[in-house]
Amino acid sequence: MNKPTINKMKKIRRTIAYGLLLFILAFHLQSCTERIDIQLDTEYQKLAVEGYITPEIQYVKLEKTGGYFSQETPPPVENATVTVAVADDVYQFDEDPDRPGNYVPEFLLPTATGTKYKLTIDLNEALSDETHFESETTMPKLNAIIDSIRVIYRGDFESWVIKLYAYEPPGPDFYMFSAMKNGEPLTDSLQRLGITDDRLVDGMYLPGIYVLFLYKNEIEVGDTVTLFTSGITEDYFRYLDEAQQELYPKVPFFSGPPANVRSNITNGALGYFAAFKSIPATRVVDSSGIWE
Repeated sequence: MNKPTINKMKKIRRTIAYGLLLFILAFHLQSCTERIDIQLDTEYQKLAVEGYITPEIQYVKLEKTGGYFSQETPPPVENATVTVAVADDVYQFDEDPDRPGNYVPEFLLPTATGTKYKLTIDLNEALSDETHFESETTMPKLNAIIDSIRVIYRGDFESWVIKLYAYEPPGPDFYMFSAMKNGEPLTDSLQRLGITDDRLVDGMYLPGIYVLFLYKNEIEVGDTVTLFTSGITEDYFRYLDEAQQELYPKVPFFSGPPANVRSNITNGALGYFAAFKSIPATRVVDSSGIWE
């Protein structure tokens, strides 16, 4: 009489164990698919700064940050006081009446290598409880000797590629690459800029290295393509690298950002104030490069 009773008890225990396991699995599956409404503080805004000092273009652009899910263009910051000090001279940047939030100098600032710039921004209304912001940057060297470029089509990549032929001088250097086609920008966003250091090519001649990839439908035979090789500071190089990592797809898919993107603007503002020089190299695209 005992043996059937023991078997029956074992069967009851197994049934309870299976039932508990199914309950736990069901609970976890439900928790994975349960909708969670995240309350975001849409009223909290910071100052976003985009500023450049080059021999050709000098401006400071001020915007307010937008909400995480916002599809609207970030609102400009108007009526600010913007100055850039160079040694003992202070240059006033006036707001462009046709482009709110964009501030430009009346006279171009000096751009000799080693020139130091101090940006000062004062707002009429506080953002994140701050009205005063500062930044400092220095015009870096650009000693590369550019020979020429080629524009070829790579069928295996389904992309056009710009190849650079140049001499890279000894010493640590950091570069940014941008391009234009027929006088119009091609690399019109931060994500499309090319950046690199010179660790693998320091002091060498570059026999046609790939510096930029362009979309298949962007280039045609007969187009005039100009590559701009810019010498940038190491800190600006790190900023661009971090910002591009934020924009690229994450692997694995749900990975978080590697770190917050750096900024050289004080008091919690976002963005960067940079100075650099560029060397242009132009090539008319011909049919000799479309099969390579």
